[in-house]
Amino acid sequence: MAKKKGILDAIISIFRFFWNAAVFIGKGILWVLRGIWKILSRILGFASSTAKKAAEEHAKPKSEATYDEPRTLRAIKGRFQDFEARLFNSKSMIGIILGARGSGKSALGMRLLENVHAKTGRKVAAMGFKPDSVPGWILCINSPDEAPNGCMLLVDEGGITFGSRDGMSNANKLLSALLLVARHKDLSVMFISQNSSNIDVNALRQADFLLLKRSSLLQGDFERKKIKEIYDEHGSGFSEFAMPGATLAYSDEFLGFAESSLPSFWSEKASKAFKDFSSRK
Repeated sequence: MAKKKGILDAIISIFRFFWNAAVFIGKGILWVLRGIWKILSRILGFASSTAKKAAEEHAKPKSEATYDEPRTLRAIKGRFQDFEARLFNSKSMIGIILGARGSGKSALGMRLLENVHAKTGRKVAAMGFKPDSVPGWILCINSPDEAPNGCMLLVDEGGITFGSRDGMSNANKLLSALLLVARHKDLSVMFISQNSSNIDVNALRQADFLLLKRSSLLQGDFERKKIKEIYDEHGSGFSEFAMPGATLAYSDEFLGFAESSLPSFWSEKASKAFKDFSSRK
């Protein structure tokens, strides 16, 4: 009997030994697996975070404004530098940018905003553009009243009228409101429109400068008389200077063709900043 009890105790002792060994080994393996998982999680998490950050940085418009001097293509009267100096130094100017759809009006306006901000540090704002399509130093606003005093404001008629939810549903109402606010808040305003016929002639008379891009096939037939005369007299230059940045500038300081580069932050998103508005009209 004692012999049987001794054998049983031995078997139990061996079982306990192997059980404890298995538990110990299992815990060791689990500890190793947890360590490996932590390392892999950190690696994968870092890679994911890095990829996400890179994607965000790629999508994010350039944060610092840079100046890029326009190049004079043909000077008919005066110097472009004199026009630019007035643009930089005047408290309040009114400019109108005209041209066919897709001719580069918005890019031109944004390049001028960037040059002004980079050279003078002046606050700049825009209406008709989505905030995520432009860098943070451009304030995107929904109403002329939101523009900071003394800033330069770029207004895209298409972006406003297509997305309008108030009374400013046409260019005349919008531009009239802008001119009124500009006098009280020392704003310089650049207004983008496809055709001067959209703009009241009295508002057009208050413009300090015109920047004309190439016109569409029949655009000239529907332009205001003075704008049509300018296109008829000087429009052949657009065929001679067949580059995307060519602009006919008409002002007291300069009359002629100049070429501007795209804004440093320009992208497909910025160039079609109000594309969704037209589908909701």
